[in-house]
Amino acid sequence: MYFLKRFKLTIVKKKSWAYISFLYGIVGIGTYFFFVSIAFGQIKVVDADTIVFNNEKIRLYGIDAPETEQYCYIEKAAWPCGKQATEYLKNLLKDVSPPSLYCKISSKDRYGRSLGVCYIEDQDINRNLVESGWALAYKQYSKDYIHVEELASKKKIGIWQGEFIEPWNWRRGVRIKEVKKIGCQIKGNISSNGEKIYHLPNSKNYFKTKISTSKGERWFCSEKEAQAFGWRKTKK
Repeated sequence: MYFLKRFKLTIVKKKSWAYISFLYGIVGIGTYFFFVSIAFGQIKVVDADTIVFNNEKIRLYGIDAPETEQYCYIEKAAWPCGKQATEYLKNLLKDVSPPSLYCKISSKDRYGRSLGVCYIEDQDINRNLVESGWALAYKQYSKDYIHVEELASKKKIGIWQGEFIEPWNWRRGVRIKEVKKIGCQIKGNISSNGEKIYHLPNSKNYFKTKISTSKGERWFCSEKEAQAFGWRKTKK
């Protein structure tokens, strides 16, 4: 009788341990997928030369890419080279898992961003962007990518397909003088209370409206473009 009770107790214990093991297995699988989903969300592209990796904002060292809102020109026709450069980097990192990406951080810039050269395994991402024509060698800070920039220039790829303002000059407000002659005649004005309003050539206050690029105001080539950047049409 004692043996039978002990035998039953052993069976119950085994069942209990099997159940607990099952629960741990489920929790383990859930935890695994949770951490995997977190890991795959750790790479974020801010723009064509800045990423966020493991919650750290990294400015790709030695290169300078067109700003997201920047336009370049091919035969006097504007095209969004800044957006396209950003999309190129997004596609480059699209299927990359965090373990395959690492960055050599050298220092911090005045904005608190880490400065570094990032790699997908043994592929230099900074070099890739310059080599593909989507970034320039930032000669003021590094000589590392001058040679590959010259190759991209000769191949006329990326932003080298036409005319452009160097990103460091574009940030200072330098623009191609012919911009209004290629059909970009919509005025993107910012009101005193910060509202973004665009004026068409047939708008009532079009000729009274002055554009100051230093204040963030700008010219647009189409209404669709103006609306995409957050401007609304004037009511007058």
